[in-house]
Amino acid sequence: MELLTATGPWMYPLLAVGVCLLGTIVRAAIVIGVSAGVVPPSGPPHHSVIVCGVLGGVVGLLGTVVGFGKVAIGARAATGAELAQLEVMLGVMWDGVMIIVTPITLGLWIFTASLVAWLVLQFMLDRGAP
Repeated sequence: MELLTATGPWMYPLLAVGVCLLGTIVRAAIVIGVSAGVVPPSGPPHHSVIVCGVLGGVVGLLGTVVGFGKVAIGARAATGAELAQLEVMLGVMWDGVMIIVTPITLGLWIFTASLVAWLVLQFMLDRGAP
């Protein structure tokens, strides 16, 4: 649950990309299994897996940019602030740091998973599928 709050609003697009990635992997595996190793006329079905991975990385980077903005806003507000206000500003900055780190980490995990899946599907296609 803490991961959901640390990611901020970027959890929903990352979750959607992850679900899309799973669906794309299943679809590509079925097409490769049915085609018995022959590339279908529509082209290699597993290339869309990499597209989902890259999309996950891009969404993660967007979350990182928003997190940097939140840190900058907190730092600017903390300039010349009283001691009591500094605690609040540091809290805002820490939330920004978590938004910097979490979406890009999840986006890179999605990209890594898509790369591994793409390699496995490519191996299946090269071997002639089971």
